[in-house]
Amino acid sequence: MLIRSIPHDSEAFTQGLVMDNGRMFESTGLFGESTLREVNTTTGEVMRQTNLEPSLFGEGIAVVGDSIFMLTWLNETALVFDKETFNLTSIMNYEGEGWGLCFDGSSLVMSNGTSSLSFRNPANFEIIRSVEVTDSSGNGVQMINELECVSTDSGNRILANIWQEDRILMIEPSSGNIVAEFDASFLSSQNGVTNNEVLNGIAHNGSSEYWITGKNWTSMYLVDLLISDEEGDKECNSDCPIEAESETTWLKSILLLALLLAGIAVLNKSSAKGHFDGKGSGNRHDEQPSAMSDMQRSGGEDG
Repeated sequence: MLIRSIPHDSEAFTQGLVMDNGRMFESTGLFGESTLREVNTTTGEVMRQTNLEPSLFGEGIAVVGDSIFMLTWLNETALVFDKETFNLTSIMNYEGEGWGLCFDGSSLVMSNGTSSLSFRNPANFEIIRSVEVTDSSGNGVQMINELECVSTDSGNRILANIWQEDRILMIEPSSGNIVAEFDASFLSSQNGVTNNEVLNGIAHNGSSEYWITGKNWTSMYLVDLLISDEEGDKECNSDCPIEAESETTWLKSILLLALLLAGIAVLNKSSAKGHFDGKGSGNRHDEQPSAMSDMQRSGGEDG
């Protein structure tokens, strides 16, 4: 159920979103444009921000005590900021790409665009363990992106969006099994339809309330996710924009969505003059589902 919406900076290439005691923090990406921000949850105004060095492409963020951890996409470094001053306090290293990040109360959980989630020690960013996210058939789910760690009546869970899709998954962190799934197409349909303007931002506001947004979206949405990961006990109001769905309904929805997106892609390709000029930008994602893995998040080169 949609509770309310606020304006969102349409220039913000959102990579991470998190709430901390009523305060919203957002990270944005792109080389030369990456930022860490605090956002007013009443007006959507950017209250303060710090800019990353032009060589850094900002990614997911998580709050740990008085610090904010931010991943970088290709630089293999995690930046640690003081929450109150946004001063950079330390830099930690990791291998591979950085995508999404959340804190489960003891470990930082990190995605890298594959089906794997790594659980890391906040003190040194070393991997404690890893788990593969799998569907009901046991297949690995690729493109796990922005993360949100939450505590439910059934235990700790991880919410994640799938890059370039309108799906939000609820994951059991011990097994990696998907225990619930939500359709966010109602929200994405109210925003741009280019390859860059995709769902990317989940922040737990308390109880069953979540802030949802996307890259270059014009709005942020506070929604009530009536979450239950017990089979046969999923409920949502009839007008709920994000709802748990049965497998059959989900498959039908995905098929229809795929057909719709295919049509939109054809129209965009033929009519959007100048949006993609055929030259690698070295910056934008140019979020093409068929892009090679080493080019996906750069636009000829994020969530």
